[in-house]
Amino acid sequence: MSKIMYIAFAQSSHTIKWVKYFRDLGNDIMLVSFYPGNSIDGVDIRYLRCTNKNLAILKLPQVKKLIRYFKPDILHAHYASSCGIVAALTGFHPYVLSVWGDDILEFPQKSLIHRWLVKKAINKADYATATSNMLANATKDLINDNKNIKVIPFGVDISHYKFTVKSPDNITHIGTVRNLLPKYGLAYLIKAFASLIKKYDNLKLTIVGDGYLRSSLELLVNELGINNHVIFTGFVAHEKVVGYLKTFDIFIMPSIGEGETFGVAAVEAMAIGLPVVASKIGGLPEVIDDGQTGILVKPGDVEDLKKALEYYIINTDVRIKHGRAGRKKVEEKYNWQDNAEMMNRLYLKILNEKD
Repeated sequence: MSKIMYIAFAQSSHTIKWVKYFRDLGNDIMLVSFYPGNSIDGVDIRYLRCTNKNLAILKLPQVKKLIRYFKPDILHAHYASSCGIVAALTGFHPYVLSVWGDDILEFPQKSLIHRWLVKKAINKADYATATSNMLANATKDLINDNKNIKVIPFGVDISHYKFTVKSPDNITHIGTVRNLLPKYGLAYLIKAFASLIKKYDNLKLTIVGDGYLRSSLELLVNELGINNHVIFTGFVAHEKVVGYLKTFDIFIMPSIGEGETFGVAAVEAMAIGLPVVASKIGGLPEVIDDGQTGILVKPGDVEDLKKALEYYIINTDVRIKHGRAGRKKVEEKYNWQDNAEMMNRLYLKILNEKD
């Protein structure tokens, strides 16, 4: 049995999956989080309250104290721009860093100090992982180094996201699962959908998620007169998202921000058997094969979104074919068990090097 300390966000579904997996392998786990989360059986969670993740560095003395108490074999930080910075400054080794996306693509652009801190978090790591080739390359570019960044996707549990053949009905259900933030381009989706409603009245759009843009997006829906065709679910717990995916015919990701480095939501939709319409941005083209498992569109282009959605609305057979191909790709590349085993092999390599 090994002792693994994670510095990560306890409320994140990804963090929860990682700690549970390695707990179930018989490891002793401590999770240090700057934001609260639910308790996890068999995991020692230490919550160090932080009102702003950019101030996580102030918790360094407490993290060092926990390291002395727990005596981990491996320290693993998820997210470079907060957890990674703290982990690097502890001076503990072996230290693994997993970068997630905007910690590499957005945070370092804020100032030279921000950039220096993230570079330090990466350079101090003995090993680093990224969710996609695109993100791995961006990380290497940031530090101007040939550091080996291992690509380990955040896959899905294919036993939970089971392939679903939906019984056809008279309505084409278009759906997305997003935080309601500007970088996810939901206003462009709503405008494209409103244009389609003029031609096809048997459409339904479901937007799963919440965020500070909700009121303005609801106002846009009202102004366009499509209230009867659009549903805002508000916040939905991650374990319940699959229930919504099963009701969709088409999944859409109209992102406009480069922080879309992998697209776990797309993988979850593909696992169900949905074709995905997504912006040709960030790491999404790695996940979605244009014309085979989905359609890639220009970011922020309402007309391009409309054309892609209309293609799937009209061509039901192609929609189903692409959905099946998407499921196959998930089974081959994004099966959570396979991805988690990749991380386990990295841990075993590190532990063998210590002996």
